[in-house]
Amino acid sequence: MDHSAPENRRTADRFTPGLGYSSVVVASDRDSAGVQGVITEPKPPQVGHLYDISVSGVRFELDEPLEEGESIVMSISLPGLSEPILTKGRVVRVYDEDGDPGPRRMAATLRSFADPVDATRLARLLGSGFYNRGT
Repeated sequence: MDHSAPENRRTADRFTPGLGYSSVVVASDRDSAGVQGVITEPKPPQVGHLYDISVSGVRFELDEPLEEGESIVMSISLPGLSEPILTKGRVVRVYDEDGDPGPRRMAATLRSFADPVDATRLARLLGSGFYNRGT
C-alpha cells in the first residue's frame, strides 16, 4: 500500500480560521427520488468544524463520514462574517480512520454558491489578511 502524500490538486491558497471559531453544517444534496426511483430517507445534517478553507474548497470534520464523491450542501460560519456562506460541493477525500481516530476529517470542493454575493464575501475575507495562510 502506498502511504505517500496525495497529489496536491488545490487551485487556491488555503487559510485557517481557527478550529474552535468556525463551524460547518453539512447535508447530502441527493435527489429526493433516490436511485432508480426508490425514495431514500435523507440523512440529517451534521455540524462540524473547519480546518481550512479556500475559495475552491474546504477541509472539515464531522462525527460521521460522508461518501467520497457525495454531493453536499454546506452552511459555513466564519469569524469576520455576520452571515454564513451557503454553498454546494463534492466530497473529494475522506481521511483514513486508521491514521485519524475520532471525528472524520474530509475535504470537499466548492462547486457553486447559493448567491454570487457569498463567493465575493468569501474571497474578500480570505484576501483581507484576517486569517493565517495554511500549508
